Amino acid sequence: EILKASGENFVVGGANRWDYDAFVNWDFFPSVEYPILVYFKENQTPEEKWNEGPGQFDKSNTGQLHFFPAIANVKQLKEQFQLRGCAKVED
Repeated sequence: EILKASGENFVVGGANRWDYDAFVNWDFFPSVEYPILVYFKENQTPEEKWNEGPGQFDKSNTGQLHFFPAIANVKQLKEQFQLRGCAKVED
């Protein structure tokens, strides 16, 4: 299957594409059982953009934060994050 362009990121600009090894964390809020938002953090976005949008609230400043509505099969999304080796900070 061919990936199509998703357009510009409306917060920091640039393409909405990140390498899996650039992911430094991901999760589901409030939980994977009752998801409303999907969260991930990546460090591929240029560092000077990390404090834009929700990143301004990130005290660790280790990447750009992203949130999107959990309107997909989140159990499958979780499996794909794990399968593709996306880093996850455990509590």
